[in-house]
Amino acid sequence: MKHTLAFLLLAAAPLTAQVPQAQPVDPALQADPGNDMFQRGKNLYDQAQATGSQEAKIEMLQRAAAIFSDYLTQFPNHANTEPAWLYMGQSLYLSGKVDEGKRAFQTLINRFNKGPWVGAAAYTLAIDAFNKRDYQTSAPLFQKYGDNANRPEDSARGYYYAAESFRGQNQDRQAGDLYRKVINATAGGVHVPLAKLGLGNLLLKGNKHEEALPLFEAVVTSEATPQARGEAALKAALAAAKLKKPELADKYLKLIAITPGMEKFRPDALSLLMETAMADKDYPGVLDAYRKSGLEAADAIEAPPDQKASYDEKKAMRLLLAGRANFQLKKTSEALRLFRQVESSISPQSELAYQAAYYRILCFYAIDGEHLPDQVDAFVQIYRKSRGNDKNLHTALLMKAETLFNRSDYTKAASTYAEIDASLINDSNRPGLLFNRGWCLAEAGDPQGAVKSLTKFISDYPKDSRINKAMAKRASSYVQAGEGAKAIDDFDKLANSGDEEYARLAWAESARMRRDENNLPDMIVRYKGLLAKGGTLTSKLDAEANFYIGWGLVKTNAAKDSIPYLEKARSLQPETFGKHAGLLLALGYFASQNLDKLTEEIDLAIEKQYAKELPDQALEWAGMQAYYANKFAASARFLDRISNPDEPRETSKGIWRYLGKARYETGKYEDALKATLNVLAVEEDPALKADALLDKGRELFALKRDAEAQATHDEATKMHVEGRTGAGLRMLSGDLKMRAGKAEEATHDYQYVVLWVEDRDLKPLALWKLARALEKKGDTAEAEKYSSQLKKEFPNWEAPKEG
Repeated sequence: MKHTLAFLLLAAAPLTAQVPQAQPVDPALQADPGNDMFQRGKNLYDQAQATGSQEAKIEMLQRAAAIFSDYLTQFPNHANTEPAWLYMGQSLYLSGKVDEGKRAFQTLINRFNKGPWVGAAAYTLAIDAFNKRDYQTSAPLFQKYGDNANRPEDSARGYYYAAESFRGQNQDRQAGDLYRKVINATAGGVHVPLAKLGLGNLLLKGNKHEEALPLFEAVVTSEATPQARGEAALKAALAAAKLKKPELADKYLKLIAITPGMEKFRPDALSLLMETAMADKDYPGVLDAYRKSGLEAADAIEAPPDQKASYDEKKAMRLLLAGRANFQLKKTSEALRLFRQVESSISPQSELAYQAAYYRILCFYAIDGEHLPDQVDAFVQIYRKSRGNDKNLHTALLMKAETLFNRSDYTKAASTYAEIDASLINDSNRPGLLFNRGWCLAEAGDPQGAVKSLTKFISDYPKDSRINKAMAKRASSYVQAGEGAKAIDDFDKLANSGDEEYARLAWAESARMRRDENNLPDMIVRYKGLLAKGGTLTSKLDAEANFYIGWGLVKTNAAKDSIPYLEKARSLQPETFGKHAGLLLALGYFASQNLDKLTEEIDLAIEKQYAKELPDQALEWAGMQAYYANKFAASARFLDRISNPDEPRETSKGIWRYLGKARYETGKYEDALKATLNVLAVEEDPALKADALLDKGRELFALKRDAEAQATHDEATKMHVEGRTGAGLRMLSGDLKMRAGKAEEATHDYQYVVLWVEDRDLKPLALWKLARALEKKGDTAEAEKYSSQLKKEFPNWEAPKEG
């Protein structure tokens, strides 16, 4: 069921239902600390609703939520408990903490069960579920809203959307009961015609046309939207047509044709008009309705030859009806044009395309068309599999056979009839008959007939020079007929025939067959047999075998072993297998933990613009390993591809953490800060949070935002972390003091790291910075001492380009 109308209306509705106002106690009459706390939260909530700044709104809503939470903890049985749960839920929900808000709404519903506050909570939860098409959840919630709404019109809204939700689950009885409840409501308002439309659709679905018709008619004459009235008019016409009331059906169809806002329903209305006229054999009436609709001219415009076909079933139905009317009126040329256009307007395997193709052959037969046999061949080739037992297909074959017979083309006629008694054929011609008939039947899409004829040839003439060719064709026919075991038997015989050409064909075709069957182990065996025993292969076939061996190994959890095959396939046919081999190679290198090769593969995928198809786990692993290998640009490049800055919570905090660190190391401080802030938004572990704060402080320092960097440093320091993070904070403190001209104080921070932290990365940097700080404050001797220590302990260490 489509809910387009319902969604439009629901989108226009308020996010939360109208709720009663909580009445605070007059402080002049009675001291009430609970009421005071509640009112503070409510005032803050109201201010948030009134503010124009989204940031300020979110901040105020979150503060309000905290106040309501404290209120509910301290005063769980206070008079305003119910509204407090609702306002807390709304504050959380509207500030982006959707799940927490929904839990608050659910708690309110579970604890109090009924009342306007419960109804308001149910409404918000119902909208959330309905817009996700979770009708099983939204149905009882909308119904609860309807039962507890503060106003009659809100009750009608709740019952209507509950009915839509039940209808979305095909629970028609429950939906019908609620539609009727809305219809009978005294304050149903705009939802009454919508409920009538919904109930009418249910009745129409149950073939209760007599009951459905007055409901649709009522909607047509209501003040509902043109879209709702248009749908009702179309359904009224359909119900009237089913009830044998053509004048009434015609009335509503014509109403659609002239009413603004009902344009969406005009194609369906026109098709129904044309079908009605066709059923009455009023062929001029069919064409008259088509001309007057205004759609005939649009339908006549064909897409340019280089434009991809856009299938339109409604257009195809109109064209088919117009074509059939022209055919009955003996306007064969016009009918042919329309039937051809149907075939280009719809999927070739659809019923409408099939009918159009059949009527086109009827046109050729009526005018004794020269190319009718070719037309029938094309027709049979398309539809033999899907409609092999259809009378129209066999009628078309009969038309072809008779045409060939009348032209004295008996050989083709005999093949078309496909009813040959081989015993009446001369012995010398029998092998050719069996072989050629089998071959032709196979080519025409009749695999069973081909197998029968070719089997007779193979068994009766095993020494014939065409035996391998016949066996190959029979194997192919077995595949088409779905008899895989028999096909494999033929392919295996050809593989061992000693004929290199047919052995190569057998290995290749049997491997492809196993590939289509998803029998990957045997596919791999057969492609390997092709490489080992197929003789000289073309570059294309060699590449195919290597690629699918690699592909099969990846699919069977042997990605490490796939690498040489995939590399060769790509080198042989880069245009064909470059991208696909690259994606599989990425998995192979990932499985073998080969960072260098995986890095090359990812960069190639980025260059060739298919990196979005790489698996996230490979990119994440490569990004992390590149970071640990000090390949920071590569790490940032890879992790950036699997991060989502628009929805940062969809990306793991681990990815954000290392993306921020990698960006920092590559000098992209602003971008690094954005990533680190995403970590801090969700990180709760104290040690990891302190590490993220350190990253934030370093990034702010690099951006010359020293005051913010100092505040971040102080926040992290209060967490009393030690180890590498603690040492990093000391280093940041020293850097901030150095920039502020406090070299004396900076030396203490650097000296702490030098004396107490054994870290191969931090210690040489601390020695270098300590020497610079000492030199800055004029203590040259001490500076030289630490510079010497640096050279002695870390002789290959290189100082950073910027201090």
